[in-house]
Amino acid sequence: MKKSTAVFLTALTLAALSPRAQAEVVDRVVAVVNDEPITLYEVDKLMAANLEEIRKAEGKGMKQEKFQSYRSQALEKLIADKLLDQQMEQMKLQVTDDDVQKALGNIMQRNSMTKEQLVQQLNQKGMTFDQYLADLRVQLKKVKFMGAVIAPRVKVTDADLDEFFADNSDKFANFQSVQMAQVIVPLAPVAGDAELVAAQAKAQEVYQKAKGGSNFEDLGKKYSVNAQTAVPAVYQVNQLAPQIAEVLSGLKPGEVGQPVRSEMGIHVIKLIERKTLAGDEYQAVREQIREKVFELKVQEELEKYVGELKSKNFVQIKNFS
Repeated sequence: MKKSTAVFLTALTLAALSPRAQAEVVDRVVAVVNDEPITLYEVDKLMAANLEEIRKAEGKGMKQEKFQSYRSQALEKLIADKLLDQQMEQMKLQVTDDDVQKALGNIMQRNSMTKEQLVQQLNQKGMTFDQYLADLRVQLKKVKFMGAVIAPRVKVTDADLDEFFADNSDKFANFQSVQMAQVIVPLAPVAGDAELVAAQAKAQEVYQKAKGGSNFEDLGKKYSVNAQTAVPAVYQVNQLAPQIAEVLSGLKPGEVGQPVRSEMGIHVIKLIERKTLAGDEYQAVREQIREKVFELKVQEELEKYVGELKSKNFVQIKNFS
């Protein structure tokens, strides 16, 4: 990170933590949401809490203009939070002590820790147990709000799952198979330059003929190490050589991929059909996909909802640079 940027980030951290600096900026209002102000101190405090993530995302040499962009994002988040807080107040959402204790118990159980261990971890982070409970209560209120207002706006269809699966097919290779045909032009693993050039030329010829509509099985009989490879067959994706799986990932049914080399020779591959494997294991993954798609759609709807709130409420940004 450039020295000037590092100094700037350090100064921001000190500004957020120094009592004197707090006194200097606490009264500087940079935004108003209805009748509630947001101060520059709140923006810088949020930025200071996320400095490590910003450093990881930007690495070295982040310009001050980029940093200001992050600062603007912090202000937008505070505005959104303020609008949502006001909406929750209007809805009079309640979180009971029992709700908090139940959530606390679930957290400790998931993390296999006692209350004493949790308190110790909190103290190491400079947070008291009471502060943690207060934050937990706020989070639970947000969960109730999301369940009551945002979740009902979200619908996940089978088409959504199929689209997500297709867009992320490389992550689900264990649950996919393909029907494909191959022409494998012979080439020894230790072939010389002349042999390599000749095989590449022949593979390119096969590729062009296949793209032009020539019968693939006939091409296999003429060019392949084994004519049977040109007969469509089903393969599980995770059992294929990585370079072949990569070519297939970019093909649609009926398309022919650019020649790719393996230990057997140079492959010209035609994708016939892409299939999803069935079974309990895949169904479990499909439910994970459903949860992921739901989370993404909830975030999209939340952003839309905040936009609606902005248009219906008084929001003013001022003296912010």
